Amino acid sequence: MYNYDFKKENEKTLLEHENLIVDIDNNSYNLSVLVTNKNILFFRNINIGNVLNTRGMYMPPEYELELKIPKDKIKINIEDNNTIIKYLDSEIIIYDLNIKAFM
Repeated sequence: MYNYDFKKENEKTLLEHENLIVDIDNNSYNLSVLVTNKNILFFRNINIGNVLNTRGMYMPPEYELELKIPKDKIKINIEDNNTIIKYLDSEIIIYDLNIKAFM
């Protein structure tokens, strides 16, 4: 479940990928990436590493928003099927995902 109000901004999901390696300013993260008609959204599964998952219970994924980038404020390059986003003073690399077609 994504903890995000898609209806508030009338957003529609165009692309969704879970468990991608994303570098943000040379720091690596395992995130889920959603491309909507208005934004690129980065979510973190808060149940990874939950102690209940190791005790015979299953905690389904629950995603918290880590980063929201308006699509109209970025520059995108694709190199070797990796998406490179320039936003403000940051460089974000999404490995093994080409989102150019969804922009």
